[in-house]
Amino acid sequence: MLSTSIRNYLAPVLASACLLLGSSAFASPVEYQITGIGSGSIGGVAFNNQVFDIVMFGDTAASSNIIDPLASAQLVVAGFAPTAFSIPTRLGLANAGSVVFFSRAGNGGLDLFDFNLTTAVPNLNGPFSVVGTGVFALNQFVNVASSMGAINFNSSSDVMFSAAPVPEPETYGMMLAGLGLVGFVLRRKQSV
Repeated sequence: MLSTSIRNYLAPVLASACLLLGSSAFASPVEYQITGIGSGSIGGVAFNNQVFDIVMFGDTAASSNIIDPLASAQLVVAGFAPTAFSIPTRLGLANAGSVVFFSRAGNGGLDLFDFNLTTAVPNLNGPFSVVGTGVFALNQFVNVASSMGAINFNSSSDVMFSAAPVPEPETYGMMLAGLGLVGFVLRRKQSV
């Protein structure tokens, strides 16, 4: 049987370890967002100078500079319902992290939405939020299949690129276990 003094120190140490691991144990899944103002059409309905978000989810386990294919990607334009891309897509960094490309998945996939970054990003692991400039390759963003019909992008400006790790369920479980252990220790100390 453990002595009382060892038990008094062991429980808080274990609880702290659970809390520490639970709060900082971000896994590979990451949410990426390209935000800006743009013009184009979705399913034949035009939008002009509207705020848009391209929201993507990917796993950086295989490579920290390209995710091919992304788990999912959707376009959200002010005034329209969110539309999911029906084609496989990818996201990557080029030119030492100073260029972002969103394109069709696979080798030779046409770039859909590329832009320069004002500050280079070393990898796609996140978290980060960086201003983009000089959008290019939009001429290939034509008749891209989506859940609401063909998407066409004609112009874009004021682009922002961001990434945030998505905690997995195990992260929350570890944090809750740590909180439970802390509560148990506090309750035992009060009853003694």
